[in-house]
Amino acid sequence: MQILRLRDVIHTTGLGRSSIYKFSGQGLFPRPITLGGMSIGWKADRIDRWIVERIRERDSVAGNAEHTTPWDVTIGKEGEGQTRLRVLRIKQVMSLTGLARATVYKYIHIRNFPLPVPLAGASVGWLLAEIEYWLASCAEDSSDEPLNESEAFSEAA
Repeated sequence: MQILRLRDVIHTTGLGRSSIYKFSGQGLFPRPITLGGMSIGWKADRIDRWIVERIRERDSVAGNAEHTTPWDVTIGKEGEGQTRLRVLRIKQVMSLTGLARATVYKYIHIRNFPLPVPLAGASVGWLLAEIEYWLASCAEDSSDEPLNESEAFSEAA
């Protein structure tokens, strides 16, 4: 059994400290366990299951069915992910992709960009594995041929 401390839960889920405690108190997020004294932590498998539930909710998949997202993230029958799941918030997605916030949402609607995962309340996040897959597919699709001037201007728009 692996225990995650608060900083690890923040890093994994993309939620802030206040949101974690607030949603935990409302029953929307796994409750921490007491480690002794004032120390608390969260079971890693519970955090992973919580993320998997959010993915199933987003993709409208039944409870225990095996599922592969359009972005090559496989969720097994027991709800375990193919890789350690990590949720990114919009600023992290912007930093990783080099896209502006408006462009991220524009690409969701007009291009093939990963959909956000509803976390709790109005919070959403993106799976790191899906963003990395999208970036890899963009790199595959790009050619090494130089763009002529008119193509360069149309790409920038």
